[in-house]
Amino acid sequence: MTLLERDGLLAQLDARWSQAREGPGQLVFIEGEAGIGKTTVLRAFAASVRADAPVYWGACEAMATPRPLGALDDIAIDSGGKLVIPHDGSGERHRLFVAFVDLLAERPALAVLEDVHWADEATLDLLRYAGRRIARTRSLLVASFRNDEVVPAHPLRAVLGDLATAGAPRLAPQPLSLAAVRSLSAGTGVDATALHEQTAGNPFFVTEVLAAAAKAVKGVPATVQDAVLARAGRLSPSARAVLDAAAVAGPRAEAWLLRELTAAESGSIDECLATGVLRAEGAALVFRHELARQAVLQAMAPTRAIGLHRLVLQALLPRDATRIAARLVLHAEAAGDVAALRHWAPVAAREAAAHGAHRQATAHWARALAHCEPSAERAALLDASAEDVHMSIGLDESIAVRSEATRLWCAHGRPDNAAVSLARQSLIFLYAARNADAAAALREARSLVADQPDSHAARVVRSCAASLCQYQRESDEAIALASSVLDQAGREGDKAEMAMCLKTIGRSQVDLARVDEGIATLERALALALGANENRIASQIFASLGAGCVDAFRLAEAETWLRKGIDFCTERDLDATRLWQTAWLAHALLEQARWDEAAAAAHAVIAEPKATVIARIAALVALGRLRARRGDPGVWSALDEARDLAVGTGPGRFHVARVEAAWLEGRDHDAARDAAAQLPLAAAARRIDFAAQLVLWCRFGGDEATPIPDFCAEHPFALEAAGRWQDAADQWRSLGCPFETARALAQGDEPAQRQALAMFEEIGARPMVERVRQRLRAAGARGLPRGARRSTREHPAGLTDKEVAVLELLAAGLRNKEIALRLHRSARTVEHHLAAIFVKLGVATRAEAVSAAYRLGVDAASTVSA
Repeated sequence: MTLLERDGLLAQLDARWSQAREGPGQLVFIEGEAGIGKTTVLRAFAASVRADAPVYWGACEAMATPRPLGALDDIAIDSGGKLVIPHDGSGERHRLFVAFVDLLAERPALAVLEDVHWADEATLDLLRYAGRRIARTRSLLVASFRNDEVVPAHPLRAVLGDLATAGAPRLAPQPLSLAAVRSLSAGTGVDATALHEQTAGNPFFVTEVLAAAAKAVKGVPATVQDAVLARAGRLSPSARAVLDAAAVAGPRAEAWLLRELTAAESGSIDECLATGVLRAEGAALVFRHELARQAVLQAMAPTRAIGLHRLVLQALLPRDATRIAARLVLHAEAAGDVAALRHWAPVAAREAAAHGAHRQATAHWARALAHCEPSAERAALLDASAEDVHMSIGLDESIAVRSEATRLWCAHGRPDNAAVSLARQSLIFLYAARNADAAAALREARSLVADQPDSHAARVVRSCAASLCQYQRESDEAIALASSVLDQAGREGDKAEMAMCLKTIGRSQVDLARVDEGIATLERALALALGANENRIASQIFASLGAGCVDAFRLAEAETWLRKGIDFCTERDLDATRLWQTAWLAHALLEQARWDEAAAAAHAVIAEPKATVIARIAALVALGRLRARRGDPGVWSALDEARDLAVGTGPGRFHVARVEAAWLEGRDHDAARDAAAQLPLAAAARRIDFAAQLVLWCRFGGDEATPIPDFCAEHPFALEAAGRWQDAADQWRSLGCPFETARALAQGDEPAQRQALAMFEEIGARPMVERVRQRLRAAGARGLPRGARRSTREHPAGLTDKEVAVLELLAAGLRNKEIALRLHRSARTVEHHLAAIFVKLGVATRAEAVSAAYRLGVDAASTVSA
């Protein structure tokens, strides 16, 4: 085909290629409707690049259930052995992705992922992974897709959204103009104006119609199918048989396969090549356009199609069948071979799942299940599919799958298998915030294995029960259950189960205020999981470390673990755990008064459909508390949604968030009443931070007689409640919690309240600013500051002019009394300034403050000399 009206697009690609070769590498999308000429442009561009750089070309296939990473297989061939794709299930998807990016980083190269609208889930993840990292290379990655097929629910849309921040341009070939159509149709006798109107300038439509006209086919076909079939109708009967066989064989029909399928007619393969209905690509034969193959398939008689699919299946089976399981499933289904379908669909499902293509895996499981009567075999298939269903469809669907499996196991006298299904279902109930259902499933599971306590099934039940106890803060029981399973798993060398048990034990130890011990246990669990290449378990352990440190108000550690965990999950596309950790990161940032960052993290979770219910609850609570502390609108819309989602979870963070929000609105009595209602539950569960905080709101609300439980008496919340505001402020300051530090100071004398007011103004806590101002005015205070000065707002650490002066003198080595004399302030005022400085800089000692001063460029010498 003559390449018309594509110079501008080729020039844009050339420019991107030149920029990428100099670094950093770039990602470009080519989009357009079917037949608009994306492939033609890319092939022309690739031909111009190939002279001085390698070209790696991978095409996605229009299969009902695509083979995972099929495009990467094509690229592996182009790489000449530099990229090796194992197909025995041993290749970890993350390593393949890393190897692909490393291939592009080796030297400037062009990589093409063609027709990603047909991509399997694993290939979409590859595109997402490579797109985020292409800047590390000096290569150009181009992905093409049909934008008329990418409907709102299409999985490619999520990838395009994820990569939007990478700044990847989306280039689009335009329809041919009337002038171009006239040029193409010159001398054919075809009315160019009518052809342009009927085809809207689509190059594929135009060329197919013109090709049919060149074979003396009269008139202009109304559709692409008419055009394709008009050309096919000019073939000899033998060549048409070859064309049918090629259409059934798939998008890329191997030459050997086509010869076996067509037997006596195989000599007519050359006719198909000569007439252009097929073209050679390496050792395979392909249609000039996939639409042409689909048109041939649709026109084929059903009985002929079934017969050809059976022949393809028979021809492929002696080959490396495991590698092409997805393809075998396609042909078995089309041929009506139920036995082959039931055999190969689970194989294809496991292969897809191994590559992280859970949606494709679910489709294969569904094919197998569609032909499986209620039986123990069906129950096994259901259990095998449950995790893929959870990952690709949702929690409710996964719960339903486990429920059916349980019923079938019981009906066929297999209570041990039913117990395992129920136990694992209980954890899915937890993710869906259905705690009562989780507990019921565990009770039933336990009853089914009560008479076989040493069995594998009983071990699974105890492990899941331990996880449930830990999540519900029944920490002592969680440790006991997990420890018993840990011993058995250790004897059997089951490192994955050992890591899970240590995760449960470590998180429970943190909940019991044995924080250092718990972190050490969790670090041991993490090492085990990483060593066993159990990435999903490792991601959950990162989450436990981060969330545990947030609960313990060890915020710097929490942020470190959460960011490590988020990076770990991002690298491996473990989205559910990544979002759960992002929700906890929002809480860690909230406590540090890094409110803009906290809001961004919370919104990222709330906007993501992949987030589990418990992750969404955590994000909504963080957002509601943030809005309440700032005095922003939307407090109760966030907290009410969290409450509605968490209706079956029992006491939690959303309860204290609602109490705090009511108090910040000035509804002290309502806050005290709601806190008093939750306090007995918190005390019974020995929830230290939860109970101490509820006591504080009770007392703030006027109930001074509310007792402080002994087990939480030294928590800074309890110190506030007991009126020990200075001790509480010191503890909050050491924990790096500016809002809580200021709240404790607000209970003190006038200098402390003034310091609290300044701190609240600095972080933008408007409700507390008004509350403290009113208290000071009521006490007769005068000369209250009006708010943060412009110099304070513009300082990189948010320091006031006075605080900068104090920091300069501190950096010069002066002591508090010397600083006070130099600035004509009292030593007590200097102490208050230093406390605020420590909070804003996130430091705990004078030495750390001096180091921070040097990083901020504070000039100590200027102040001393003055």
